[in-house]
Amino acid sequence: MRLFMATLATETNTLVGLPTGLADFEGCQLVRGGVARAPDGLWTTPAKVWRRQADKHGWHVLDSLHAFAEPGGPVARAAYESLRDEILADLRASLPIDIVLLALHGAMVADGYDDCEGDLLARVRALAGPEATIGVLLDLHAHLTPAMTDNATAIVAYKEYPHTDYAARAKDVFLLVEGAAMGRTRPVMASFDCRTLGLFPTTRTTAMRGFVEAMQTAEGRDGILSLSLLHGFPWADLPFTGARMLAVADADPARAQAAAERFGRRFVDIRAE
Repeated sequence: MRLFMATLATETNTLVGLPTGLADFEGCQLVRGGVARAPDGLWTTPAKVWRRQADKHGWHVLDSLHAFAEPGGPVARAAYESLRDEILADLRASLPIDIVLLALHGAMVADGYDDCEGDLLARVRALAGPEATIGVLLDLHAHLTPAMTDNATAIVAYKEYPHTDYAARAKDVFLLVEGAAMGRTRPVMASFDCRTLGLFPTTRTTAMRGFVEAMQTAEGRDGILSLSLLHGFPWADLPFTGARMLAVADADPARAQAAAERFGRRFVDIRAE
């Protein structure tokens, strides 16, 4: 297997007037030449997990850019396009590719791009082709959009807030794409709009703790491969701002939709607590 991986992430508050520029990525995390050169951290750990898992299989890994900027205002158009196009150029040079793994935030907005992740994924899919397996790891404070789900094979978000499980979720993404690429599973995704804005720590209330545990218990049973609650990022004025429940099922769109709605309504029932 030939595996391509990259990271491009920041969390955008669209109400902030000061833009996020290339210098903000350079001052935080901008790694070229392989993620092994980068220190461990929230936005380098996923790629390091993927590298270790791929090495176990003897897969050929093509390691692109790993870039992250601290949360801020909308990304300058030139900065986003420069980083995006560097990843796409690396992908083009790496073709043919069997698997693409991307560590993204899900709430990155740039001048001219309300949905940076959806834009990047559409371009990655166009280059990699319809047969490539594309896995995505998102922060749970993400805006889940049709462009993301239409162009990825499987999406997984962190389950914990504060984010203590990014390494575990990175492994979940890897196992999902491994199963799909080897032909053992055929992931299909469905989502449910919870029509909710807010912040929902998973360690402070019995309700959220129980919700996370229920998701984990359901995964791997009755054809459900993965469940993620995208809490959404409230400080973004976009058409798709808000919480959404995402379900990944094996070859059964109806099962995925039923699971997304069942867990989505369960979340709505406990959101006041």
